[in-house]
Amino acid sequence: MGGDFNGHIITRADGYVLTHGGYGYGVRNEGGVALLDFAVAYDLVIVNSLFQKKTDHLVPFRSGNTNTQIDFFLTRAGIKGLCKDCKVIPSEQLGTQHRLLVMDVAIKRAKVKKRLIGEPKVRWWNLIRENAVRLIEKIIVDGNLRRLEDVDQMWEALVGCIRESAKEVLGISRGGGNRLEGAWWWNDEVTEKVKDKQYAYATLMECRTEEEKEIFRIKYKDAKKVAKKAVALAKNYAFERFYRTLETKEGKRPSSS
Repeated sequence: MGGDFNGHIITRADGYVLTHGGYGYGVRNEGGVALLDFAVAYDLVIVNSLFQKKTDHLVPFRSGNTNTQIDFFLTRAGIKGLCKDCKVIPSEQLGTQHRLLVMDVAIKRAKVKKRLIGEPKVRWWNLIRENAVRLIEKIIVDGNLRRLEDVDQMWEALVGCIRESAKEVLGISRGGGNRLEGAWWWNDEVTEKVKDKQYAYATLMECRTEEEKEIFRIKYKDAKKVAKKAVALAKNYAFERFYRTLETKEGKRPSSS
């Protein structure tokens, strides 16, 4: 929060050590007291008071021979460490009397956890038709479902049984990060087109003259377009077939009776 508060907080904290950093200018007035009380009530810190500056970099308001500090930045006390500097730019004026007050803030960006490459996953997309029946039957047989006094133990046993049964009936993927090869919609035509694209790219990288590079660059672009189209067609066909299955009796959950 920043603005013209018309308050003077002076250089001393004087009972406001949690919100006043010990640096300021002028004589405290009623507006300054109200500003400090407001900061204490809402757990805020006056950023201007955290940094020791010369008068030219401390006073944001000048009118004739009068210099006052009435423009402030306020931030939550818990993140005041992110404020690296706060000062007035004497050469920059926002009006006839106010000068530009600038605060430097370091914003931390949250780290994104990377997906583990090669981590095997259960092939849940195979949970259709006879696989669904087999999975239910195996969970009933291997689970040995019985009531236990401890609900947590019963839940953990059931979860473990479902995971192991799913791995055995549905299988697990090979992992491999973001590689498309091995996806459930992958087919022989896609494999062939992708290999043609890879071969064209490898040939292009082996070219030595500009004439050869120009020829094989065109061939690589054509092979890339063909492979991209083959991937799109394969995915569309696979999803359409999958959606049609969901609308039939085969796609419904089998009865346990």
